[in-house]
Amino acid sequence: MSNGISKNSFRKQLREKTEAFLGSGGEIKKCQPGETGEPADQPRAKGVFVSPSPIKTRTYVNDLVTKIDQRKRKSPAKPASKVSKRPKKKIIYDDFGEPLRVVWVDE
Repeated sequence: MSNGISKNSFRKQLREKTEAFLGSGGEIKKCQPGETGEPADQPRAKGVFVSPSPIKTRTYVNDLVTKIDQRKRKSPAKPASKVSKRPKKKIIYDDFGEPLRVVWVDE
């Protein structure tokens, strides 16, 4: 989905506004790297991207992830096989591999 404005149209609008600013007598000043527009005699204001909430301590989950991985590697305990009380069908074959008859066997 589009949020309303494409990059190209935004660039075009920015270029037009810059040309209008310069055309009306405005001027663009070049600054040295690290130079700021804040007064040097006053303390610097907080940055724009600083969160107002206090710094939270991090919770490391390495031990937890290790335990989860170990559980994944272990094969689940297989339930004891139940002995079937029902007879099973067994097919008797001749020497040529042709079925001869069906026999019910208790196993």
